[in-house]
Amino acid sequence: MKFWKLTIFSLLLSTILQGSSAEQCGSQAGGALCPGGLCCSKFGWCGDTPDYCNDGCQSQCGGGGGGGGGDISTLISRGTFDQMLKHRNDGGCPAKGFYTYDAFIAAAKAFAGFGTTGDDATRKREIAAFLGQTSHETTGGWASAPDGPYSWGYCFLREQNPSSSYCSSNPTYPCAAGKQYYGRGPIQISWVVRRRTKGGRIRSRKHGGVKIRGGVDGATEIRWSMAAIGAMAVRDRGLRRSYGGGAGEAVTVTRELRWNYNYGQCGRAIGVDLLNNPDLVATDPVISFKTALWFWMTPQSPKPSCHDVITGRWSPSGADQSAGRVRGYGAITNIINGGLECGQGWKAQVEDRIGFYKRYCDIFKVGYGNNLDCYNQRPFGSGLLLVDSI
Repeated sequence: MKFWKLTIFSLLLSTILQGSSAEQCGSQAGGALCPGGLCCSKFGWCGDTPDYCNDGCQSQCGGGGGGGGGDISTLISRGTFDQMLKHRNDGGCPAKGFYTYDAFIAAAKAFAGFGTTGDDATRKREIAAFLGQTSHETTGGWASAPDGPYSWGYCFLREQNPSSSYCSSNPTYPCAAGKQYYGRGPIQISWVVRRRTKGGRIRSRKHGGVKIRGGVDGATEIRWSMAAIGAMAVRDRGLRRSYGGGAGEAVTVTRELRWNYNYGQCGRAIGVDLLNNPDLVATDPVISFKTALWFWMTPQSPKPSCHDVITGRWSPSGADQSAGRVRGYGAITNIINGGLECGQGWKAQVEDRIGFYKRYCDIFKVGYGNNLDCYNQRPFGSGLLLVDSI
């Protein structure tokens, strides 16, 4: 009896202390991660006991005790990294010399649980999945590329030809004077398409195309956000931008780290002032990898984190199961770009993501797991999405 009273008292005391001094995290704090690799409890507080790290834990659920993440260099050597991202330093790649092995290892140490959850096969599979998805986002490959299309990940670093500074009025994360918040880093995908009329098809030079649904005219650009708001494209949340001009005018459709509020909450989570220094994502490789790992490790309700999916921690809800969303690599594609790529049958983009993942798993000599595609999965928050891919 005394033990239970002491436990209850300790929890109450912890709550009181948290209310006055502890750093908040998770959905209660814009997706912020706990310092020192601590667990983020379901209530948004940081700690390293089972109360924080078990049921309902939001991020870094492996704990950290102030020591940050693990050293994944025992799983992926410099030689293996170079083999996987074989042509990232090709002379034709804008990111030549930027994405280094040392930066990746250093960034991973800041995220408890990444590449350190489960057995060795699970850990290697997570690294393969992360590099597979981000390689697709930054690929410079093509069908007949030397060593195949899946040897050309991490070729790009910045959004190509940004059409604005991506500054939106936001009292929590206000824009800094003269700064631009276009896409940078490994979580990046950029299409150059041809604008057509409503309901018409617009072709991409690189990744297929998108089809504009009814209700969106040919002068509208749809953008996606890393903000933890559920669906990636949402009405009336500053994620739509209209442009003048007629059919045939070039327009960029992207989903990446952009807009001041995304830089703000990501910077807050990793402890860097990205609002005033957004270009750090493209000039400091450790910070660049950290932004991608933050996205990977952080749930975006109603989406789970990519980390929880690949490590088997995610249990699909009844709604998920009804929507065909199941455990496996395909659910990660759904998290990242489901509105364009999932629930619509075969897609070249999905196959590209799978191709990178399989190559990396083969290098690691681990199995792929089940459910690699998302062809029969409805997107998370699909009722809010306005475009689909073709």
